[in-house]
Amino acid sequence: MPAKSHAIQSRALAKGLQLIHTLSAAKAPLTLGELAGIIGLGKPSTLRLLHTLAATGFATQDAAGNYESTRPAAPAGDQWAGRLLEAATPEMLRLNEDSAETVSLAVLFDDHIRVVHSIESPRQIRMSNYPNRILAPYASSLGKAIAAFQTPERLQLLLQVYGIYQTTPRTITEPLQIRAEMEHIRERGYSFEYEETVPGGCCFGAPIRPLNEAVRSAISISLPTSRFNSKLEKTIPGLVMDAARRIAKRLSLRRNS
Repeated sequence: MPAKSHAIQSRALAKGLQLIHTLSAAKAPLTLGELAGIIGLGKPSTLRLLHTLAATGFATQDAAGNYESTRPAAPAGDQWAGRLLEAATPEMLRLNEDSAETVSLAVLFDDHIRVVHSIESPRQIRMSNYPNRILAPYASSLGKAIAAFQTPERLQLLLQVYGIYQTTPRTITEPLQIRAEMEHIRERGYSFEYEETVPGGCCFGAPIRPLNEAVRSAISISLPTSRFNSKLEKTIPGLVMDAARRIAKRLSLRRNS
């Protein structure tokens, strides 16, 4: 029945998302008591949620013990980037929970590709990422997932601005090989890197393709090569592509609403 499909399946997730929105909208840090009152939870339960948000990069505590958002702000006046963050946040949380690995979101700017948000793996040994990191369009999985779907002219601009460097023994720097890799990504629908940017790290990325829009963003799962195996090689691409599709659908619905 219609009402059933909209029922809240996870109260903790719902309250966590409410906390994220509250912190993002606040003009100043908020106390634990203020946050507990706003979301309608007791202080112990609210504190547990805040610890989770801090561990996953969504909140931080200042010297006075108050809480504020660490969510990346959309570039001024860029309504699309704001819609992207709103659409991607729940899917990033879900993907992070399902994989227990670091999940990142990147956006194409005029002449470069940049990380705009990242949720760290809860594991002690992990592959980290961080907002505002500029990505190699020919080596990083996020960079490749976006670059592969650009026009030849835009791809050339991205390569020229970033430059092509041999950062690890596995980095591809030959122009013909780079273009062949881009073609493979378009064919299979996701990108993959194995120690191409960082020794000991691997990553899967998928382009976010809203209906009738060019590719401007991508999502990824990254993990240490020590945890990578044949089973994950088969399952992670599906997880990251499904997340990208759901984000694209959310973006299309927001655009048309």
